[in-house]
Amino acid sequence: MTERKIRVGMRRRVVLLVVPPVEELDLVGPVQVFGTANRLLGGGQSRYAVEVVTNARDLRIDGECGLAVLAHRHYRDVRGQPDSVLVICGVGARTTRDPALFAWLRRAATSARRLGSVCVGAFLLAEAGLLAGRRATVHWKYARELADRYREVSVESRPLWVQDGNIYTSAGVSAGIDLALAWVEEDHGTAASLKVARELVLFLRRPGQDQVSVSLAAQASHTKVMHELQVWMAEHLDQPLPVDVLADRAAMSPRNFARVFARELGATPVRYLVQLRVEAARRLLEQTDKGLAQVASASGFASVDVMRRVFLRTLGTTPHRYRRHFQPDGAHHNSALRAGPTT
Repeated sequence: MTERKIRVGMRRRVVLLVVPPVEELDLVGPVQVFGTANRLLGGGQSRYAVEVVTNARDLRIDGECGLAVLAHRHYRDVRGQPDSVLVICGVGARTTRDPALFAWLRRAATSARRLGSVCVGAFLLAEAGLLAGRRATVHWKYARELADRYREVSVESRPLWVQDGNIYTSAGVSAGIDLALAWVEEDHGTAASLKVARELVLFLRRPGQDQVSVSLAAQASHTKVMHELQVWMAEHLDQPLPVDVLADRAAMSPRNFARVFARELGATPVRYLVQLRVEAARRLLEQTDKGLAQVASASGFASVDVMRRVFLRTLGTTPHRYRRHFQPDGAHHNSALRAGPTT
């Protein structure tokens, strides 16, 4: 809190250190967040000065999808003290061994307010010795590799991003956007971060949220019938949706339907439906001012009390506390009044 008060109104210098080739969105996503913050929050002045630096001699940053950009300068030519440094590293560059680069990162970790990584950039932080004894995350495909190569790092494969002290790691690709939004929130508050997220048509997500949501997992269904059913379920959460209704829509017997569903989704229909309802309720709590009764009804929970019990079991918090944490200050006040007693 003190840090934020001291720095309010200051133009923060963010250095993006890129080791190519990179996934384009790993780089462009955070740049877009900070650029949007400048446009929406600046009041005539930029809130962020973003510098893209690289270890490439010709300053060319090649993207894995074919795009290329030019960095502002080589990382050795960075002068002064950045407020924040974000390391962006391509999959092929995660085995980089560059003592000079790692020494630069160690200095940045002590001089900058924040040091973060996107995707496999965590490998460079770990190789530099900056993740020893710390919690960290990375894209789920590389979590086991990171844990095996760096036993002193506590790797968490589920969160979108993890903070341990002034070191931040993120899961990569779109999760780099989530981390950038989190930095905007630290600097300017939740309302400002939500404003940027809405401008970019994003959900304002937080570190407790999983890399793969149940809605995304639904897209992995192997059969057209099951995929269409999953989409239909998500669009009809305000209805009871018992197993026999779902089985009938899939043109299967209830027993065969339950077997096929569990095989394709890795969860029973009932469990999957609960996950869908929780995810829908979370979005409504984050993005709207609907009362808790309205949220419960729209998400398919029989009552606010049922929703509360499910939240406690699956998220370890109540819907009311969840909203207070994830919505901008004051935005939940009216909805809490309409909902009646705190739940």
